[in-house]
Amino acid sequence: MKVAIKKPKNPKLALQHPTFVIVGMMRSGSNLLERYLDQLPDVRCHGELFNPAFIGFAAGIGKKPFAGYQREAPAKRNEDELAFLHAVDQACDRPIMGMRLFLDHSPVATSQLLHDPSVKKVLLSRNLLESYVSLAIARETDVWLTTREPTEPAKPVTIETNKFITYALRQALYFNDVLTVLNRSGQAFELIDYSELGDLKRLNDVARFVGSKSTLAALNDPVKRQNPGPTAAKVENYDKVLEDLRKRQLQRWFA
Repeated sequence: MKVAIKKPKNPKLALQHPTFVIVGMMRSGSNLLERYLDQLPDVRCHGELFNPAFIGFAAGIGKKPFAGYQREAPAKRNEDELAFLHAVDQACDRPIMGMRLFLDHSPVATSQLLHDPSVKKVLLSRNLLESYVSLAIARETDVWLTTREPTEPAKPVTIETNKFITYALRQALYFNDVLTVLNRSGQAFELIDYSELGDLKRLNDVARFVGSKSTLAALNDPVKRQNPGPTAAKVENYDKVLEDLRKRQLQRWFA
């Protein structure tokens, strides 16, 4: 089977810090997982370092320059992505460095990070229909992160089945590529689902896997779940979407 993530000529990055990537997708809980891990005193989690639109430095850096780069100026990073990664590595203030890696991030960086066996991989999954609905609500409301409990449910969104299927197919193919790379190269990885992000034991499993010598004693984070409740209540045309999926014999994968 064709794999879109090509092996680089030299897969060894030779980073100074033990490094890990959280392989996820938008609205999969990666922000929350990152914030939990960043509470460990020996782990520094950056965000989407290779997002094409910005540089996702660790929470708290904001618009301040870091390692000679600025969040809203990705062009400099794009001139030499590996030099950028080494600069961030050198500037890291804790023993272990992490970052998030998504489908539309830099192909060069994705290839390097996934093929280097010294970079540990945490794979974060979520039901694709749930993540798509959450993404649709975030785009509709322009609320991507909140520290307040919701006072009322968000207005239900209308889903176009064909667009959802395209989204799901791209995400599934990406994760298939990631798993293929890891299995072919014999790399271990830690798999955690969105539904497990409230499980202290599972979070400490991840902490141990990335090399932390510390553990989380409690789940303390101001980030709140934006859209609690069943998926059916968040989708205006939920029954039609399910019927469309049934006709394509796809329902059991999503609902």
